[in-house]
Amino acid sequence: MNSIKKILSAAGIAAASVGVSVTAAQADAVADFYKGKTLKVIVASSAGGGYDAYSRVLAEHIVRFLPGAPSAVVQNMPGAGGLRAANFLYVRAPKDGTYFGHVQRTAPFHAIMGRPGAAFDPNKFNWIGSLNNEVTICVVRKGAKAKTFEDLRKHQTIMGGSGIASDSETVPTFLNNMLGFKFKVVSGYPGSTETALAVERKELDGMCGSYSSLTSAQKRWFKPGKEFVNILVQASTRKHAKIPHVPLAKDLARNDKDKAVMELNDARLEMGRPFVAPPGVPQDRVKALRVAFNKMVKDQKFVNSILKLGRELNPVTGQDVQGLIARVTKADATVIKNLKEALIYKGKKGKVVFKMVSHTGKVTQTKRGNRRVWISYKGKEVKAKVSGSRTKVTVDGKKVKRKAIKVGMTCTFIYPSPGSEAKKIDCKS
Repeated sequence: MNSIKKILSAAGIAAASVGVSVTAAQADAVADFYKGKTLKVIVASSAGGGYDAYSRVLAEHIVRFLPGAPSAVVQNMPGAGGLRAANFLYVRAPKDGTYFGHVQRTAPFHAIMGRPGAAFDPNKFNWIGSLNNEVTICVVRKGAKAKTFEDLRKHQTIMGGSGIASDSETVPTFLNNMLGFKFKVVSGYPGSTETALAVERKELDGMCGSYSSLTSAQKRWFKPGKEFVNILVQASTRKHAKIPHVPLAKDLARNDKDKAVMELNDARLEMGRPFVAPPGVPQDRVKALRVAFNKMVKDQKFVNSILKLGRELNPVTGQDVQGLIARVTKADATVIKNLKEALIYKGKKGKVVFKMVSHTGKVTQTKRGNRRVWISYKGKEVKAKVSGSRTKVTVDGKKVKRKAIKVGMTCTFIYPSPGSEAKKIDCKS
């Protein structure tokens, strides 16, 4: 009997040793692959804003937790409401673990609802994780007629929009159709900066956007005792801890049928800041990316970097995001059909024609690879965002890339307003 126990014990030790050896060998293989590599983090938005901010902090920190200590760079790929980047990752990006991206949370829903332009199956992506469980809010300035969510059913409330796929337009559209609100969307604002300025000038009554982005970019709107806006409604899977008094949209649903549609729409907010790797990436590398993500979100240096930007951090694991996508794709066909209909704006949207202004001065500083450029104008520094694809940059009349802009050059910004993305920058050396 003792001999048998010794044999079984020895066999168990040997088996365990083999398991450890296999695991160690896999780890070594991943480290060998990533050593000396540069990862590309694709961002489904232009420079600036929440998606870009989260991506740059992640790119800086996640490499510290990956075997082989690779480096990482961020590549912005805006377009088609986030579909351009998602399609690139699915179809064209290398399937070896060197490319992953921050896709817009609406992207998988485009595919699930069968919208044109979505050339991917969200279930076949390898979801790495999400940095935040987002909450969308709709705010209305205090001088407007609507002061409670009940008022939104009584009074037309003018809201600014910056794109058919953006929260600024999809959220008021959805709430109109589901809750009987009377939001009037005025489209054509270049971005949230210009929309916020229009609210302050009383051209608009309000706007919708993520709680984390709005409270970070417009801090003074929410200063206790001196609030410029009222938060009238929030939308997500659960209420934000800081605004428990604000009604949750799905709790206002008129019946169970509508609530099912609203819960399906809110699912995208559970994975509010998702990162994803292409299909076909070897599973040991997918595991390494997920493990690195999970370690990173608990690291104090990373947490401090996120908080320093005024952003929120409520991470969701890659496995949980993968499970969420699987559940959403199995949603009842009738619910999906009703959701598609609820995202169609009824009536005619307003349209703002944004006038460009021209400011000329010497370049005083540049940041983030010339994605941000400052000039001295009338004794003050003014800033322009510079897109690598949409901003036309010239130096001495010749078209150049934004990296050609240098401190000391005299440049003219053509843009909607200081701080916004420039349509054109014309410099003289």
